[in-house]
Amino acid sequence: MIKKLGLSILIIIVLYILAIFNAPVLADNIEKFIWTDWFNQKIRDFKASLDWIPVQDNLSDIYNKTLSWAEWIGNEAVWKVNDVKNSIDDVRWTLSWAVNTYKEVKNTIDETKTQVENGINSLKNTADTINWVWFSIQNTISWTLNNN
Repeated sequence: MIKKLGLSILIIIVLYILAIFNAPVLADNIEKFIWTDWFNQKIRDFKASLDWIPVQDNLSDIYNKTLSWAEWIGNEAVWKVNDVKNSIDDVRWTLSWAVNTYKEVKNTIDETKTQVENGINSLKNTADTINWVWFSIQNTISWTLNNN
């Protein structure tokens, strides 16, 4: 007896749900009669949420759109990687140029330092020679005066 009652209730519910979509005016009148103004709309919303599930005909379109999107993402990633690579190459070139310029400046400074040191040594040698000549002249004069 309970089985029959449960089966009868289940059949009534299924028929009512089918009526919501096949005879919406009748289902809305029944809904107003039993004071559930929200039930039919909830069932319709639930069905609408299930309608987005793709069928086999739409799967190839979804696959093609997804493949196109993935290819676009791949191309964008390759472009970004190349952009970063080019930026890194620019930085490397700039740093290489800076290192070469630094080496050239250092070599120039070292050469100038060597030239200045050579000039100072030449001046010292010239001063030593002048002192030696001056000393020789003084000795010569002093010897000449002492011998006369």
